[in-house]
Amino acid sequence: MVLYYSGQFVTPRTSTSHVQFTFSFQDDCSYLHMLPVEEQCEFVQTTEACAESEYYFNYVGFLYCTIGSDSEYLFDLGFVLLLCICVYYFVVLGTTADKFFCPTLAAIAKALNISEALAGVTILAFGNGSPDLFTAVANPDADTELMFSELLGSAAFVIGVIGGTVLLIQPFDFPPWCISRDLAFFIAAIVWTTLKAADERFNLYDSAILIGMYFLFLFLVVWEFIQERQRTSPTNDESHERTVNLSPNPASSTQQETRPSANEGLVVDFCNHLSPLDPEEWNKAGWAMRIFYLLKAPFLVLLLLTIPIVDSDVERDGWCKLLNICHCLTLPLLIVFVNGGEQFKIAKVYIFVWVIVLALPVMVAIYYTSRTDRCPHYHKFFTLLSFLGCIQVIYVVAQEVVSVLETVGIVLKLSKSVLGLSLLAWGNSVGDLFSNVALARQGYGKMAFAACFGGPLLNLCLGLGLTLMTKAFGVQDLIADVRKGVMGENCEVYLFQILTTTWLCLLFTNFQGRRSVGLAMIVTYLMFLTFSFLGEFELIHPYGTDHHPNPDGV
Repeated sequence: MVLYYSGQFVTPRTSTSHVQFTFSFQDDCSYLHMLPVEEQCEFVQTTEACAESEYYFNYVGFLYCTIGSDSEYLFDLGFVLLLCICVYYFVVLGTTADKFFCPTLAAIAKALNISEALAGVTILAFGNGSPDLFTAVANPDADTELMFSELLGSAAFVIGVIGGTVLLIQPFDFPPWCISRDLAFFIAAIVWTTLKAADERFNLYDSAILIGMYFLFLFLVVWEFIQERQRTSPTNDESHERTVNLSPNPASSTQQETRPSANEGLVVDFCNHLSPLDPEEWNKAGWAMRIFYLLKAPFLVLLLLTIPIVDSDVERDGWCKLLNICHCLTLPLLIVFVNGGEQFKIAKVYIFVWVIVLALPVMVAIYYTSRTDRCPHYHKFFTLLSFLGCIQVIYVVAQEVVSVLETVGIVLKLSKSVLGLSLLAWGNSVGDLFSNVALARQGYGKMAFAACFGGPLLNLCLGLGLTLMTKAFGVQDLIADVRKGVMGENCEVYLFQILTTTWLCLLFTNFQGRRSVGLAMIVTYLMFLTFSFLGEFELIHPYGTDHHPNPDGV
């Protein structure tokens, strides 16, 4: 008897306990559903594919080992608990984006004197996309079927849903050349990938062209900004491209008098800034909101202890002397430990010891050169610390979201392709969702919308290009084997449709980013999602159904 499984033909052989296969199932954790209940935990513990969904916590092991699928009631209760944990992660991401990340991006744009659009397509796009980019490049042997569906599904979600939501929140007019450039480059990247991966082979030349597209796009973005700045005077610059305006705190500029003590109210100021609860909001809130505030308070305290706030809309631009001194130590240590670097050594000394040794002189210097009641001139350098801290926290929490959603996909028995274009795509884009929506709500819609194209284009061109180039260098003929899976072509077709639909809508509205355009983008994505799930349940025939013959001729 010959069975067909995940695009390969396998031959079973009988075992005393269950049917075993000569084909290795280490690339698919969903095989546990084919095993008896008593063997599922052992499979989860010994299969590499099940460990791929684990970041800090093994949610698959929690359901199938700690609880066990033999107890249906407890298993369902544990599944609901995972969904609640996922919702809590969303709250954490929203808090990080709204309170820390958005003000930091505005401060960086002000310091570099760049426009919203340029900040969105460069700084914000790199911040949102770089963690996934580094992960993809570091793991070139990953399953290309899952990679394609996840990458293209994430791009469709970010452009269609997040970009559409930004326009629903804050409509604005587009510079015709800028948005046309972004759409044209994205369409070109999709068409190139589709054509070159049609035969499931991607050579070094194909990858180099894809990478070159991104750097050409980046060059044109920067060149256009420079040309625009040269054409306009500083007084008229705001009428053409809004530059983020962060006025300095009047207490760094107008207040010159000295106080009796540089550390007056040091501890009180520290406690006030570290408090996770706003007394005014607490008094106005009902019982439900108070429970919500209490639930997010522990993580908010952790964020306040590790990430500095740089925000011109708050007192002293967010400066808190004692807390900012602590950030010089707590944030580097957080970055070291969450990335597993506690065992790494430099000159036979643990790296966290080096962090402490280097941070202590800086902390002492800040203590003796700053005041409690006044923001120092070097407070702007804390913007870099805040940016790194926000990226680190968003990435870690987003990875936990992905782990939970992968577990949900395993429980629901979704295929790799649909899992990649839906749950994993949403999980990987949740950081973009909260940061971009928070920016739009705070009035930086152009920055948010530009990032909706810049981030996915970064992942598509550099992420896919560098990954396949690395994969090609690992084989003798320098050609990477690429398998797009059942939904690969489906994702390509609909992503192309989302881009062209957005372009047509903007042409019909004379490049006015109306709410109707945003709604059309979201509806187009929902059509793509509906079509994909109908194909998953075999109600319709998806574009990319795998018809490749068995290599053994069976």
